[in-house]
Amino acid sequence: MITGTARDADAGITVEVAPGGSLQDLTFDQRSLRLSGERLAEAVLRLVETATARADQRVRHEFGLGEAELTALGIGGDTELAENTTPDTWRV
Repeated sequence: MITGTARDADAGITVEVAPGGSLQDLTFDQRSLRLSGERLAEAVLRLVETATARADQRVRHEFGLGEAELTALGIGGDTELAENTTPDTWRV
């Protein structure tokens, strides 16, 4: 399975997503537990966005797809897609 990963070492957060931004794994360590709720939410959303762009790029590269083909699959290489796949209820 193709996934994308992003990590914030300072905050102790790691995320893994599938192409399109579906969350596959979310890991926190002791550092992340010291963050405020707002800071934690912002960090997770930023990491999901980064990991999504990486997963989408891997799909593009591995399958030799162009932008139109990725769009047809509901996958894009931009941050707008990551925003659209994150539920509003997760936002601060």
